[in-house]
Amino acid sequence: MTDPDPIGALFVESFNLDLAALHSAARVALPSSGNHPDMLELQDDEGIFLSFVPADASPEMVAIAYRLYGQGLNHGVRAGEAAAWAKLRHLIGAASTGDTI
Repeated sequence: MTDPDPIGALFVESFNLDLAALHSAARVALPSSGNHPDMLELQDDEGIFLSFVPADASPEMVAIAYRLYGQGLNHGVRAGEAAAWAKLRHLIGAASTGDTI
């Protein structure tokens, strides 16, 4: 088994320190598969893979990309909640008009 790339590990550590200095919850890691040598894995604050980012991207750009991802995720969650509430209101309305006592 080969040892992990020490230079790559130092680069990732430095990059993550720069992200933390920007008050970003984003983190990067070396790709788990060796198929993307010029990329980093963008991860959320729980270490879950989100996407690949170019290794030569600045921490500021990665922080912006992560913030945009978060905004999109929140928008999607809110849209899903609105649809669920609309469906629930529809079901409650349909049930109240269909059953009379």
